[in-house]
Amino acid sequence: MSSEVLIPGMKFANKHNLTQKEIEVLVPFLEKPYTTLELSKVLGAHKTTLHHLIQRLKLKNLLVLKNRDAKGTNLYEFNLFQLKEQSA
Repeated sequence: MSSEVLIPGMKFANKHNLTQKEIEVLVPFLEKPYTTLELSKVLGAHKTTLHHLIQRLKLKNLLVLKNRDAKGTNLYEFNLFQLKEQSA
């Protein structure tokens, strides 16, 4: 990984006080939106643990609720406004 990508990523993580686990959970959301269940399969982590991490990322305004289906399943996506704010 080049320093051109790594250094801005480190600054972003430092700015938002992200823990290592929060970074691990946040990275897949940069590609596409996920539900908690989908993310647990991708990361191989427990669904309840991911739910807590997702809630912390929502409080930091890094994840937003994109959609909720009839069963009440939440689809979360990365808050792109955070990247625009970072580059400004």
